[in-house]
Amino acid sequence: MIKINVVTPLGKLFEEEVNFITIRNADGEQAILKNHIPVVIAINPGYIKLNRKDEILFVTIVGGFLEFSNNIVNVIAQEAEIGRDHDNALKHLEDLRKNRVNENKRKNIDFTKAERELREQIRNISANQL
Repeated sequence: MIKINVVTPLGKLFEEEVNFITIRNADGEQAILKNHIPVVIAINPGYIKLNRKDEILFVTIVGGFLEFSNNIVNVIAQEAEIGRDHDNALKHLEDLRKNRVNENKRKNIDFTKAERELREQIRNISANQL
């Protein structure tokens, strides 16, 4: 068995044991089985297909890399999502990204409004001191 750990800036996404994995990135596909030689692979974008027992899962990744050594896979990703198939995981990841973009826009508007109010208050204080 191979132990796999997947982490993102939000924390640990996945930690399990699998029989083997298949990585898909810009260079194509590569499988990693137990006792594979140590390797580091960039994944941007791509996915890791996890084969465990009678189940297959997909970890869709944007901006990350995989390191394999001593039958342990460590994946560090800017963004990642797990699903039963790649398309489903990718759709969920895209939905999450859209939500984050909208939230960031809202926060930017809130920040801009607060900055405008602060400038106005500073002007009022300066005018009162004259």
